[in-house]
Amino acid sequence: MNMRINMDTNWIYGPILIIVLHIFALLIYAASKRIIAVRKKQLDYKVVQNLDYRAMPEDILLAGRSYDNQFQQPILFIVLLGFIASNAIQDTTWILAAWLYVLLRLWHSIEHLKAHNLKRRTYAFGLSSLLLLFMWLAFLVSRLV
Repeated sequence: MNMRINMDTNWIYGPILIIVLHIFALLIYAASKRIIAVRKKQLDYKVVQNLDYRAMPEDILLAGRSYDNQFQQPILFIVLLGFIASNAIQDTTWILAAWLYVLLRLWHSIEHLKAHNLKRRTYAFGLSSLLLLFMWLAFLVSRLV
């Protein structure tokens, strides 16, 4: 079985790269906030070890939750791009939708970490969720017809 990705679908790797780099940047950010707080004795080691969210400062809690959030819908996005590549889809609409999704996820993380405006965070999350839903539906319907 010879598996070869069509060269025309290489566009998917840009959005995937940004999402993956974003996930690891959030991991480093969340971990460093916890480590620094423990070293400065601003946070007890046991609180981190047991993930006692009630005892964590808000900025550390939000950093961890933002990181965790990237393992929900963005994983569905990466899977969808894999299906798009395996079906050799290279339409401009898909490319634009993928990059828009990435931008919306980045916006959501920024709003999540700042924790100042729940309304903007909800817009970013809602728009990215709806876009991903429409992308999945469009892909599945296009495969059925």
